[in-house]
Amino acid sequence: MVAGRCDPWGLFERCERDPMLAQRIGRPVGAILAEQHRAVGEAEVRDWLPRFVGRPERSDWIHKRLPSVVEDAELVVMAERTIERYEGVTVEACGRVLVHSDVGLHNLAVDPETDMVNGIFDYDGAAWAGRHHDFRYLVFDVGREDMLDAALAVYEPATGRKLDRNRIRLYNAACAISYLAFRSGTPPDQKPCGRTLAEDLRWVRSALAKIA
Repeated sequence: MVAGRCDPWGLFERCERDPMLAQRIGRPVGAILAEQHRAVGEAEVRDWLPRFVGRPERSDWIHKRLPSVVEDAELVVMAERTIERYEGVTVEACGRVLVHSDVGLHNLAVDPETDMVNGIFDYDGAAWAGRHHDFRYLVFDVGREDMLDAALAVYEPATGRKLDRNRIRLYNAACAISYLAFRSGTPPDQKPCGRTLAEDLRWVRSALAKIA
């Protein structure tokens, strides 16, 4: 168990308004991930840990559902091309580590008085996969990347690994698309994963605009 408060949407809104808070959250996350990615070798997990993350879903799954959620045909085409691009990424052996795969404000415990990060919890989606996955939810749809910047400023010197920001943004976009497709059969105002249809669309459009 990790002691502390978990208030993802409240913390998200505060980080949107306060770049310094986003950086204070990002730095310890980068340190935690640096330790996690270095601490476990492939031989220790080869026989039991999945080699692929659970999200985003596969392209065929998304293709069946997305048109029933999105009326914008052009957006559907862009989304499907993005998923194909994501699935075409090759992860070299040295790029695979023990990833949490769902690192975000919803899985952080912070001190209720100081906002210091006490730890990351919920490793149900852990996998032996590309290290970039653990940074994909540190990209917010606010036009800044304060939390990601701060996390990488700690992580890269600690690990000696330079991460590809475009890959992180691509992974973020692919997940946004997957969550949008997950809405199939859900009314626009309902929040199956914490967001309305309008909020999911905003995330997808923002993420697509960021990928090079």
